[in-house]
Amino acid sequence: MKKVLGWMVLAGALAGALGAQSGPAGSPASVQEPENHAIVVAGLMRYHDSGEYEWGIRQVANAARDYLNARLRMQPPEGKMAAVFDIDETALSNWQAMADCGFCAYSVESKLYSLAHDPAITPVLELYNDAKSKGVTVFFLTGRPNSQRDLTVENLKEAGYKDWAELIMRPDGDKSPARVFKPQERQKIEDKGFRIILSIGDQASDLSGCCAERTFKLPNPFYLVQ
Repeated sequence: MKKVLGWMVLAGALAGALGAQSGPAGSPASVQEPENHAIVVAGLMRYHDSGEYEWGIRQVANAARDYLNARLRMQPPEGKMAAVFDIDETALSNWQAMADCGFCAYSVESKLYSLAHDPAITPVLELYNDAKSKGVTVFFLTGRPNSQRDLTVENLKEAGYKDWAELIMRPDGDKSPARVFKPQERQKIEDKGFRIILSIGDQASDLSGCCAERTFKLPNPFYLVQ
């Protein structure tokens, strides 16, 4: 009887040890489970609906306007001054599409656009108009594919953006990362004789690399573009 009990205790101990160590090969004995997707989604909704997101955007856009005005007062425009604006979650908001799908996977290939119905992000529109009123030439630089050009132009105009110099879009089929594509395009703007004094976007990849005197990153915890 003692032998039977001894084997039962040993078997239980082994089972417990094996259970604690279960998981992918080479993983630690205890692996912390990621936060549940539903909790993450609820947190993002609260961040937006509480006004924190809008407040964060306003703070960055105001800082960009203050810089622009100070920059032009300190050194009036020499030659051709330019500002570069991203589109999604910068000039235009995809919030409704994101919220409706529960922040489903976003990428250059799969991003959901409501296109002609995306509203302007007001503080950025104000910055855009302020730059134009001071003689700064404005460029849009976006990861949207060129196949969406007509719809994007319609959307920008409907949202209140007018008289930009150029809308630069990703060539159809181009898979290069934004952190590679966008600085190359900014360099082309400079090669045309412009000095880019301001660049604004919602992703680090919108602003990485060369060719802007000052960059401003808007908040965006909803998706990541490399």
